[in-house]
Amino acid sequence: MICIHCVSPEPLKKFFIGQAIQTCKYCGEDAIAIESSLFFDGILKLIDENTATEDDLSPYEYGMLYECGAEDISIATLDVVLAEWISLDNEPYFNDLYEYAPRKYKVNLSNIDRHYFGDDGMLEKNFYEERWEKFIDDIRHSHRFFNPNAKEFLDSVFAFLSIDNLLKPECVRTILKGTPLYRARSASTYEEIKKIADDPASQLGPTPKDRASNQRMTPNGISALYCALERETCLSEIRSITGDNVVSVAMTPTNELRLLDLTKLELVEPPQLTLLDNGYRNALHLKTFISTLVKKMSKPKGRNDDLSYLSTQVVFEYLRLRFGGQVNGLVFPSVQTGEQGTNVVFFPEVSIVSAKNFRNESKHISVKTEKHEEEPFEDGAMLYCLPNSLRFHKVKAIETKAHEYTHIGELFISDLNRKRLGISEH
Repeated sequence: MICIHCVSPEPLKKFFIGQAIQTCKYCGEDAIAIESSLFFDGILKLIDENTATEDDLSPYEYGMLYECGAEDISIATLDVVLAEWISLDNEPYFNDLYEYAPRKYKVNLSNIDRHYFGDDGMLEKNFYEERWEKFIDDIRHSHRFFNPNAKEFLDSVFAFLSIDNLLKPECVRTILKGTPLYRARSASTYEEIKKIADDPASQLGPTPKDRASNQRMTPNGISALYCALERETCLSEIRSITGDNVVSVAMTPTNELRLLDLTKLELVEPPQLTLLDNGYRNALHLKTFISTLVKKMSKPKGRNDDLSYLSTQVVFEYLRLRFGGQVNGLVFPSVQTGEQGTNVVFFPEVSIVSAKNFRNESKHISVKTEKHEEEPFEDGAMLYCLPNSLRFHKVKAIETKAHEYTHIGELFISDLNRKRLGISEH
């Protein structure tokens, strides 16, 4: 038996919950104690869970470690893992624990020392990358509308965003009344432009449901209001071409609105765990995956791929259902600006634009006028068009930004190989 007083690491004290008072082998005192074999099995199980094996390494990582002598990944035998990685070298039961460990923990199938590898979540084989690919394949080709596996996966991905079902403040962005959010639309003729200028709330508001097309976050038939935080981003997002006439307006909340900011997800820290905590390695893999998720949700639609947006549409609806009582939409980077600009999409139930408090200037010229007293907004209105914010644009050029290479092969280097070679795209 081993008692709770002979165990120093706090995470290991969980094994003593519900145990009885018995005499400890190591200190001879009567205290809450556990059978040594049960305690040792628990520690070895944690080592299995929170360290990587040879099978967890990619061929590239394995070769770099064993053939090139790379030191990027920590490597150790069981005695070092117990003594140094989880700091049990001064525990009274250390030698007994090592002796108790079955042979498979000490030697591998080749009958040589078994190696354990440190996994900080940066190994090439990421748990969540594999699950993401499975999620996409599942909703595309298996079960699209009622998919418990998809929900279970998304629950696991977004669990870290909240504590007791409340979103952490670091991933929430508040949009105050008066903060401009931009919308734009191309128009060819004077009549079309005048129609927009006369009624921007209707003409630049959300698309009617029966005309709503397939968008990044919403499928056909579901209308949501997409905006940008910058007017330039707004113009880029509508994919206008040189010579187009474009009308843009600034909208703002009737009261403050809260948004889940996908650009801040990597700032949300996972639980502070150690190798002796369940879920330690999983949390590190999730942290790494989350830092790439916003890129996955912002990537351009593939040519002739009608299902390109399916995964982001499912994620959007999931977040809407799970957190819709706490936030009103999402913030995500603009692909059309090389992620320099920022987009906003409001949940459909929030995408209601008031026709009040927007004064149309004569001749549709944007000039400042005297301040007017604000009218009461319609019930349910969440946004309105800011006075004097209407602008008319003639697109004179479309700027193309591209990476330039000197060899054909460089066009086809995967993100993984760029990482291996230390090649930056920026």
